[in-house]
Amino acid sequence: MFAVGLMSGTSLDGVDAVLCKVSGCAEKTRIAQIAFHSEPMPVDIKEKIKKCCANQATTELICSLNFELGELFAKAAQHVCDKAHTDTKKLGFIASHGQTIFHIPKGHDGYVSSTLQIGESAVIAQRCGCPVVADFRTKDMAAGGEGAPLVPYSEFLLYRNTEYGVALQNIGGIGNVTVLPKDC
Repeated sequence: MFAVGLMSGTSLDGVDAVLCKVSGCAEKTRIAQIAFHSEPMPVDIKEKIKKCCANQATTELICSLNFELGELFAKAAQHVCDKAHTDTKKLGFIASHGQTIFHIPKGHDGYVSSTLQIGESAVIAQRCGCPVVADFRTKDMAAGGEGAPLVPYSEFLLYRNTEYGVALQNIGGIGNVTVLPKDC
């Protein structure tokens, strides 16, 4: 099956889209990159995201930006598929992390552990004509995690080794390390 993964991060430089071929299941899952595209983040949208992250946004702005980002994410998915001459309607799914605008990994001062990612998945699904899965961070927190569920498992699938251990450093907005022992 073919799938597209979408990601935008704290750098706000763009939306990365990767078209992959996914085969196998569980620990035998294999992923092969077919095409990559980075959709630049428009300056006006970047400024709106910064307002949201700095607690300077209205509910109206967040609502509107949720749909604007959905359109931008759909555009990124369409562009990566265009590079590979693939119709988005033939994808098994699009996976969208969304744009984090606020994250409380541990409750404090009367606030509960929570997170908010925007980039409306229904807009992406409507524009691309295929299923969209989203809210990964939200699901992880609902299950008791701190909202970073994807990196360790994808790194396990892609980088595990039977002969030596591997350490992978993420230097995004928050740095973290995934350690994969030999033959894990």
